[in-house]
Amino acid sequence: MTYPQNDEQFKDQYIFTVEPSGEGWFATMSDGWSFYIPPESSVTPEPGVKIRMYGKGIGFSVRGLFLNGVKVYYRTDLEEKEHQEIELYGADAAAWLKRWDDGNTCWTIEMGGLGPGYEQCIHITCAEILRCMLAKQYDAGNWSTTESWERDREEIETMSHENKTIKNLGLSGAQWGAALQIAANLYLDGPRKLMTDERLKDRLIQVSRAFP
Repeated sequence: MTYPQNDEQFKDQYIFTVEPSGEGWFATMSDGWSFYIPPESSVTPEPGVKIRMYGKGIGFSVRGLFLNGVKVYYRTDLEEKEHQEIELYGADAAAWLKRWDDGNTCWTIEMGGLGPGYEQCIHITCAEILRCMLAKQYDAGNWSTTESWERDREEIETMSHENKTIKNLGLSGAQWGAALQIAANLYLDGPRKLMTDERLKDRLIQVSRAFP
């Protein structure tokens, strides 16, 4: 039995009842609270099994789970913060675009401020520009130089103007510029860094290609 050293944020209990749930289990503990145990557990949860949960308690995420002293998963506070950000925003630009393509909700930054339809056009365009960037695999590290950015920007603009999805939107120049700005930031820094920028926290919104 090996528990993490110097981590006192835990609570020990025992499983009272357990039921299959999907590929995992849904366990009720001795204090009456219930919790999902994922299928990667090497210990089969059953009544009487000791369960240790790491975290700040009720209302906070469980960042560590052990059954009879065997680790199911464990993350430090810093690792949990990173995990939660990835769950919310996506690990990188490709993950963000996949969420968009799958019709799931994506976090982003409000750019237009002129209503949901106007904003949707910006983010449809953002997704298509980002798709172009990922396909071309631009060296974003060189965008700090004006010459490199202007060269790549010109190519991106040409390709986006040939994109049927973008052409059908009838964008204004301001909308295209806003879409390019978001796409470039997603590509350069990734969604986690962009969405956790304190300067932008009041402009966070959620979008989806499945626009109502």
